[in-house]
This record gives sequence, C-alpha cells and structure tokens, in this order.
Amino acid sequence: MSIIILDTETTGLLQPEGTELVYQPHIIEICAIRLNDSFQKTGEIITLVKPPIPISKKITHITNISDDMVKIAPSFPKLYRPLVDLFLGCHTFVAHNATFDIGMLKLELLRIEKLFNFPWPPIHFCTVEQSLHLKGHRLKLSELYELATGKPEIEDAHRAEADVNALIDCYRWLKCT
Repeated sequence: MSIIILDTETTGLLQPEGTELVYQPHIIEICAIRLNDSFQKTGEIITLVKPPIPISKKITHITNISDDMVKIAPSFPKLYRPLVDLFLGCHTFVAHNATFDIGMLKLELLRIEKLFNFPWPPIHFCTVEQSLHLKGHRLKLSELYELATGKPEIEDAHRAEADVNALIDCYRWLKCT
C-alpha cells in the first residue's frame, strides 16, 4: 500500500463552483511524494509548473515564485503521465487542505480532458480536518507542524516541497497519536 503526500502552489484561490474554467487558478508548483506504509519515500515529482497566465505580485510575495522562475518549467500537460505513474496503485492521498489541492488537480485535469482518466487514491486524508479536535478550529500547516514536531516554523513555507516535507511529519504524528 502506498501514500501520496501532495501540495500545490497556485496563481490564486479556487473560484466558486460554476465559474468558467478560464477564470480558475493554475498550478505553478507541485510536489507529490509517494511513501510506503513505513513512511519510506518510493517516488516523487517536485517541479515548478509554467502556467498560461502571469503570476501576480501578490502570489510571488507569498510563494517567492516568479514568472522568470517558471519560464522554462514544464506545463501541466507534460506532467500528466508522470503524475499518473506516481499515483497508480496508491491507497491514500494526503494534503493539508485536501479540498483545495484536489480541486486544483481536477481543474488542471479538466483543462486537458483527463479528469476521468486519473487514478485517484480511494482514501483522502485532510490534515486540516483530521486536526480540528486538537484546538477546536482549523490549524494552519505551520501550527500543526509545531504541535507535531515542536519546531516553531517550516523553513521555506509556502513552497510545495517544504510544505510536503512538513506534511509528512504531521501525517505520521496524526496517524500515530
């Protein structure tokens, strides 16, 4: 059995359901790490993604990802096959805000007409939902990470790889406590 831990950085927030696809955000960075049940890494995709629209100054400020950085990055269609290969056979999908990251992947898959050809793991584990009982409210990833590890901050927070590495610690802690 395998687990996918995933985070995306995007050009913005998801718009309400029914909003035309052209007005929905795009992925600008993705990190998906595949783990076995012993939490050993068995595969990964870590890459910037070239969106078809400019990255706003606000998003660059939050993520430190600029248009120059994604200039030679692959576009999402080029990542489809590697993502399928990484996800194939996984039983659990983990994300901090799973609704957002699943929504972002679905948008990108819809744009390339592959939404129904993706091997979604049957179990979705959202660390936001699974940690609600700890403080009685939604925790930011940094807050959950501090509870799980005792470390006060995530180095390079709001970058997909750093957030996934923090998520791995949080997921392991939530599953083992």
